[in-house]
Amino acid sequence: MNTLLHMIPIKLSSTNYLLWKTQMLPLLSYQKLTNHIDGTTAPSATITSGDQSIPNPAFTTWNDFDQRAVILLNSSLTEEAAAEVLGLTTAHAIWTALETAYSNSSVERIHSLRDSLRNLSKGTSTVSDYGRQFKGICDKLAAIGQPVDEMDKLHWFVCGLGASFETFSTAIRTTKPFTTFRDLLSQAESHEMFLKSLHGSATPPAAFFSQQSGSRSSQGRQQRQQNYSRGGGRASNSNGGRGRGGRRPPHCQLCRTNGHYASSCPSLHTYASNAATSDANLAQAFTSQCHVTQGHPDWYVDSGATAHMTSSPDNVSHSAGKTLAENFLLSCIKT
Repeated sequence: MNTLLHMIPIKLSSTNYLLWKTQMLPLLSYQKLTNHIDGTTAPSATITSGDQSIPNPAFTTWNDFDQRAVILLNSSLTEEAAAEVLGLTTAHAIWTALETAYSNSSVERIHSLRDSLRNLSKGTSTVSDYGRQFKGICDKLAAIGQPVDEMDKLHWFVCGLGASFETFSTAIRTTKPFTTFRDLLSQAESHEMFLKSLHGSATPPAAFFSQQSGSRSSQGRQQRQQNYSRGGGRASNSNGGRGRGGRRPPHCQLCRTNGHYASSCPSLHTYASNAATSDANLAQAFTSQCHVTQGHPDWYVDSGATAHMTSSPDNVSHSAGKTLAENFLLSCIKT
């Protein structure tokens, strides 16, 4: 028995039930103990000899072998798994309890494992680690009677490899006949070694350049924002449309076309003759056009002028009277 206990390297936990079961079945079969876990009915404890009931020798032998199976099972459990079989005295009861606890075949469990398999991706791990995780989920599904179809297994594995394996994945998807999962894993590991030998990493240089470009673009935007804030709102980039190095073409505020200013607009006389003379109408037009609210205007106009004209001196803090000609407005526009 001591020799047998050293033949159990894997202790059962919540994550290795399939490995543990694969380890224990040959061992129990070698010891001719399989009928103690498969539900075979045990002999009766007593037999009738004449008019007397005596112990059944076959049951005694059965019980001895059953306790040997119990010892083997208990010695292969972690403390976590041993708590699941506390108080059980037969090998069949222990085996059934462990199968119920760690081989959950509920619908929720099946959907959860399949979703995990579809969403699994290589990321920054190696192909070997990714393949190990992928195969582990497939084994869990097989252990609860829901093996993954070979075509689905190949498709989900290739999809999880990522963009750095794009050419490899495309070649695999077009290969006829389809390879096995074991061969696919070996080919993916070989392709990873090939990429590392060429570029020093499994990420192709195009993807690395894209990452660098994105980083530089981000830095450039941050620098332009800093320059804008330092310049008091003026862009320092010479390529900007409003910078000193590149002015926009002349734009007419009257006819809304480019190529000339309002002072040289061909339709200046028409706009001047049709202009409303009421200050109230002008204010309403200005408000509706510029979305200015009474409490919180959304922008303020800076005309750059050193002198202003108003119909009432109460509108400004410092005023000085001037005698103006009747055609002052028209002459100002022409100049």
